Amino acid sequence: MNRPKLAVIVNSYGVISHGDCIATKLLEGLEFRDRRDPPRCEVVAMQLVEKAKDDIGEEKARKLGVPLYHSIATALCRGGDTLAVDGVVLIGEHGTYPFNDKGQHLYPRREYLDQVAGVFRQAGRAAPVFNDKHMSWNWEWAKHMWRTIRDQQIPWMAGSSLPYAPYDPVVPLPRGKKLDPVVAVGYGGLESYGFHAIETGQFVVEQRAGGEVGVRAVQCLSGPAVWEAHAAGRWPRDIAAAALAAVKEPKGRPQDHTENVHAFDIEYRDGQRMVVLMANGYCGEFGFAYREQGSSQILATAYKLDPYPRRLHFSALVRSMEDMFLTGRPTEPGERTYLTTGILAYLVESHHQGGARLETPDLDISYRPPARPDHWKEVLR
Repeated sequence: MNRPKLAVIVNSYGVISHGDCIATKLLEGLEFRDRRDPPRCEVVAMQLVEKAKDDIGEEKARKLGVPLYHSIATALCRGGDTLAVDGVVLIGEHGTYPFNDKGQHLYPRREYLDQVAGVFRQAGRAAPVFNDKHMSWNWEWAKHMWRTIRDQQIPWMAGSSLPYAPYDPVVPLPRGKKLDPVVAVGYGGLESYGFHAIETGQFVVEQRAGGEVGVRAVQCLSGPAVWEAHAAGRWPRDIAAAALAAVKEPKGRPQDHTENVHAFDIEYRDGQRMVVLMANGYCGEFGFAYREQGSSQILATAYKLDPYPRRLHFSALVRSMEDMFLTGRPTEPGERTYLTTGILAYLVESHHQGGARLETPDLDISYRPPARPDHWKEVLR
């Protein structure tokens, strides 16, 4: 089999970094519960934008004979003057990048895509691209990226590793069902892990009857206001309680914790609603709960994420990436990450404005999730 040739661009390739979790699997193989699979693609060019203090990327590249380049363009052209790879992986995470006054990490993901697109334009063709996590901290820049992707017909997918992770108990996704408000649970930083928590819920809510139609408004509540809203019944307390109870190692009661706690209240354009509880202090896990309209049964679960070095759910993500590079077609909807990027940007702005409710007229993003292979089932083995 002729393996697709990849260029991998990594902000910083230290231990436990996303470079390690993704690029190492592309280089050395995918680990599952019962086996290791060799990589189905071949990394033929890398750029390490920064050298981490605990860098492992240079040694891995040297050991495997992968050339390192000093720019995105030279990596994609493999030192020549035109595009010479079949796919591109952009891992714009980690490194010494500043934060703005809203707490957003100013990673140069838009700048990376601009440079990739420039090589594609010069070559007169595009190759599939994977973008790690959300698109940009700047929503206007993310919209520019999406226009570039559409205009140049770039096969593109992106996002969190959470939609590929196993959850326990295993519950069915609500495909084609009308839903009461969906509740997702997460933890961590408002932007960095808030994105993971939003995609955890979006992966569920997009399955509803009619598919995804976009978001009308968002609001970010913080601190004691979160549990006050919960007690007042702003969202279904029984669904939220089920989602919170699904985590495996809770600490006390959720309402005992108010520091760095947030609730993302997301209103969709078809009347659907999703609430994301960033329950810092109470848990260090992700999960979700939902109930079909008219039903009394609530289905709730939490994700099982392996510790370093295995990070098995990243193997499922990389398997899906490989599928795209092999077929030339995205295996996940890029629209999901475009939408969640916008949701997150508006929520950060809502938090910056003291919890204001913000209308989101430009989040009129519609899509239907494809019937994709459930790669997380392989991780469960």
